[in-house]
Amino acid sequence: MRVRQNPKTVQKGELAAEWATLAPAWIQATAGGENVNRDGLLDAWMLRAIGEVAGRDVIDLGCGEGRFCRMLTRRGARVVGIDLCQPFIEFAEAHRFGNERYLVADIEDLSALPSAGFDLAVSYLSLVDVADFAAVVQEAYRLLRAGGRFVVCNLQSMNTGIKTTGSPWLKDKEGRKLHFLLDDYLDEGPRAMPMFGHVVTNFHRTLSTYINSFLQTGFALEGLQEPTPSPAQLARYPELADNLRVPYFIIYLLRKA
Repeated sequence: MRVRQNPKTVQKGELAAEWATLAPAWIQATAGGENVNRDGLLDAWMLRAIGEVAGRDVIDLGCGEGRFCRMLTRRGARVVGIDLCQPFIEFAEAHRFGNERYLVADIEDLSALPSAGFDLAVSYLSLVDVADFAAVVQEAYRLLRAGGRFVVCNLQSMNTGIKTTGSPWLKDKEGRKLHFLLDDYLDEGPRAMPMFGHVVTNFHRTLSTYINSFLQTGFALEGLQEPTPSPAQLARYPELADNLRVPYFIIYLLRKA
């Protein structure tokens, strides 16, 4: 198990290297429909939360290999995808759907982009990956036009609080899941996250830390959603059943005044 306690000691180059190492496995799994949480659950929730995007300027903060950018472009949005991982952006460029743009950049500092240039900012499971998430929130606020929306899908704070790379469930002798393990919830900091055969660094923060940062930046919180699978989604992806017992994800609906 690898647990660091001080986010400031985590170097950006180290985080970028972790994702560059993961990128080939991530791209292969995503292209093959093996990203169950996104394909099977979150895409539908995010698209409903975002709503109509035709003709709107959208920035995807932490766009990865560009899959969600392509979804929004298909729906008529003008999309800019930002990610610090060069292999992801190279893949996104090579597989663009339309006229979306991709940039290798740090979502904590997008000073090269002009203020008030977007109607919608999206963070789709990316705030957990950055050491200074408050800087990303501030940049999203600056980049949005008045009345613009910021839709954030994140891991639930009770989920990121787990300090082990093993199972987050306590099980009985027969291997049945009894209950979800959670301890030291208030101990914020980096966590090891296993993913597609690799380990990357995520950052645990409490729910109050996230919400207070959104409000202090100036966003209005218009709603919270806790995605759960539909019967049809469960029929196709039965491994999503745990989401009916524990809310693994949360979506924040925010608006710039």
